[in-house]
Amino acid sequence: TGERGSRQRAVGQLFARLTGAQAAMVVNNNAAAVLLVTAALASGRQVVVSRGESVEIGGSFRVPEVIEQSNATLVDVGTTNRTRLADYRRAMGRAKADVAMVLKVHPSNYRVEGFVEDTSVEQLATLGSTLVVDIG
Repeated sequence: TGERGSRQRAVGQLFARLTGAQAAMVVNNNAAAVLLVTAALASGRQVVVSRGESVEIGGSFRVPEVIEQSNATLVDVGTTNRTRLADYRRAMGRAKADVAMVLKVHPSNYRVEGFVEDTSVEQLATLGSTLVVDIG
């Protein structure tokens, strides 16, 4: 037809075939992936993130802004240096909690040292909520 084809359709179809999925979408950075996943799973609802993981990721994308653009509401838990499983449970058990997912952000370009405590993916998986793990 002389019209330009969709790059996304071609790449998506190949990736879907490779993984056995019904469909796939490929994006060029992790912030875009987090935005799409959050918009799909949590639009209009809450996303729980450790305060210490509410960071700026590559290309000046900030986790709070990515969540806001997805039409979700960020719920910060814990402190910058310590976030425990109990912090997540407390946020999810609030009277007006409408938690769609817990987001674990990869510490790709930062590190907090000293008196620190982190909640592992294995621990977060016990919460009973959708868990999205940003692997950087």
